[in-house]
Amino acid sequence: MGLNQEQKTKIREDILYFLKRNNYWNNKHTPITNVCNKLSQHPCKYINKLLKELYKDKLIRFKKTKHGLDVYLNIHNISEINEEIKDKIVELNSWK
Repeated sequence: MGLNQEQKTKIREDILYFLKRNNYWNNKHTPITNVCNKLSQHPCKYINKLLKELYKDKLIRFKKTKHGLDVYLNIHNISEINEEIKDKIVELNSWK
């Protein structure tokens, strides 16, 4: 009972938008549990899987801390990140 492509895309957009909205770049990072808690409309199991996919796509990075893994956006791939969340930004801007 996995996710279809549309659901995966939606969760990926939500993760990237959350990290960008809160400015989680290089030195600023957040625990994975915070990402799961803020995106509580999606199961944490799927968020963790998609975080691994985003890491493989080099859109995010992991940082080891004393309390576990933290996540932040890869500053070198800003254009790819903006391309992924473009639809979400357009949707939110048209809401005004």
